[in-house]
Amino acid sequence: MTQILIVEDNGDYAGDMAEFLTELDHEVTIATTAGEMWAALTKTPAAVVVLDLGLPDEDGFNVIPRMRQLYPEIGLLVLTGRVAFDNRILGLRLGADHYLTKPIKFPELAAHIEALDRRVRPQEPQLPQPSKWTLKVSARQLELMGAVIDLTEKECNFLHLLTINTRPVPRQVIVAGMGGEDPEASRRVDMLVYRLRKKARSGLGQDLPLRSAYGEGYSLSAGFTLS
Repeated sequence: MTQILIVEDNGDYAGDMAEFLTELDHEVTIATTAGEMWAALTKTPAAVVVLDLGLPDEDGFNVIPRMRQLYPEIGLLVLTGRVAFDNRILGLRLGADHYLTKPIKFPELAAHIEALDRRVRPQEPQLPQPSKWTLKVSARQLELMGAVIDLTEKECNFLHLLTINTRPVPRQVIVAGMGGEDPEASRRVDMLVYRLRKKARSGLGQDLPLRSAYGEGYSLSAGFTLS
């Protein structure tokens, strides 16, 4: 038996899916909005979340990295009508384990869920390790052991994006966050990273724990605390 949370705003479709999975002896809960999903996860543990991207209150592409940060042990299966190849790549890079598109036959969906549950089992919760890096989002500051540097809006947004993702953030996602694709966008990302590294080294006395993953994007090699 797998504990499954279905996040789908089409009530009839979610009900049919839940009925099929329940007949296979799975324990199923339904949420029709992102808000209901976050509330359900605080009350009932889930081994697998089946996530529709087109939710009425929050886009699923924003849900995925936050889910990965808060519940890294949960298996995340996207089931959506967004069939574009770029959407598939983005969903997987942001942290989805599987990316499936509608329409899908429920026996195939069940097979994906069962395979995912075998690979991603709920683990014993681990106490978070204290981080010496603190990103103060509202103040746009980065703190390290009492030393503080001021950040520009784009520098702060860049670090915040990396902080809420447990996997490398693709360059195209960073570019989109800086105003979209244009011939100079990629160069601006490189310049932003260069300035951030230089600012941290001179103002905080330590290299920024920023890792460049070739072909994937950027990630942090140390934990950051948000405040």
